[in-house]
Amino acid sequence: MIPYHGLYIYPWDIEDQDDLPGFAAGLRALGINRLCMATAYHTGKFLRPHGKHGRVVFPQDGAVYLPTDARRYGNIQPVVAAHMPGMDAVRTLREHGLALSAWTVLFHNTALGTRHPQAACQNAFGDRYPYSLCPSNADVRAYGIALCRDIADHPHIDDIILETPGWQPSHHGFHHEMSLLASNPWADTLLGLCFCDACMDGAARKGVDIAGVRTRVRGHISAYLARRCDGTAAEGEDRLMHAIVHDDGLRDVLRWRCQQVTSLVADIRDAVRSDVTVHVIPSVQANPVRAWVEGSDLAALSGVCDGLEVCLYGRDTQALLARFEDIRDIVPADRSLRAVLRPAPCDFTDAGPFVAQVDELSRRGVRDFAFYNFGHLRRENLNWIHQALSVSPVPR
Repeated sequence: MIPYHGLYIYPWDIEDQDDLPGFAAGLRALGINRLCMATAYHTGKFLRPHGKHGRVVFPQDGAVYLPTDARRYGNIQPVVAAHMPGMDAVRTLREHGLALSAWTVLFHNTALGTRHPQAACQNAFGDRYPYSLCPSNADVRAYGIALCRDIADHPHIDDIILETPGWQPSHHGFHHEMSLLASNPWADTLLGLCFCDACMDGAARKGVDIAGVRTRVRGHISAYLARRCDGTAAEGEDRLMHAIVHDDGLRDVLRWRCQQVTSLVADIRDAVRSDVTVHVIPSVQANPVRAWVEGSDLAALSGVCDGLEVCLYGRDTQALLARFEDIRDIVPADRSLRAVLRPAPCDFTDAGPFVAQVDELSRRGVRDFAFYNFGHLRRENLNWIHQALSVSPVPR
């Protein structure tokens, strides 16, 4: 089987290309054989080093960039992008040697959370998080399944990459997000827990004392916010570990959340046509081992889809390799693991350390790589990809 060498890309970067056959040939010369095109995505503010139509882009919030069929959906309808690449462009890329994955941001969708506040995550105090649709909500689950089925039915798509199939952490870059308190993993985790009606009812039906957990979380966070000083992040990790060890109800809630996301991904895999593979990005956090905060059980998820695509970002190669080894220990050896790296100045000062990371991961058995993200990278950074793929050893 040909190794997966993917490049993440936004639809507006495809629209920028005047010569799609030449563009495809240039990417193939770098070693890229697949584009991971954003087909459902959130808003943001993006600097484009080689953008032709706008160097700074503000994407439409929560939009879907492939044609959709409204009849497939229930109470939550997709936001259809005002501008999307034509199917002729997608076909041309495919015809010139680039396979296409549908990079689908599922439940991180502020537009839909604002339109349907009852479907958004609700913290222990009753505050809604519009950027995070709740995967235990029946309408949200129906939307997610329908969207993936809809996208997979496009003839040029043969793979879906699911991002944010679970709950978002309490800190995830919401517009002008602000806190003057130090980051604390214990408090942040508790603030990210959802206690909406769907979670309260669903967990209680499974015998989980979620009402008791909500009461304790309110008390813990209220006391934390009333403190005279902050602790360190390491002390927050210790407090989080203490809570998980000693609060049986909290452990039950965390396990139940993982079951919700696993069952949803299984339902998506069943709904998508069989010749389209489904891979999951299990976490938006720096360390995917913490994916359980979002309801992602790495081992369980890997068993209900076609594999995981894990983001391994950062310039510290030793830390990155240790993180990968942890993930590999958790995920069964026969399950597919793809690695996503950033050949960018935010992680590396030059090509050497990036090439070395690809080399080290290859030596540990990784054969499938993706690189993030065409629109954010300088031309020189794209050349790093060619250097890395040219020297990677055959996985052992």
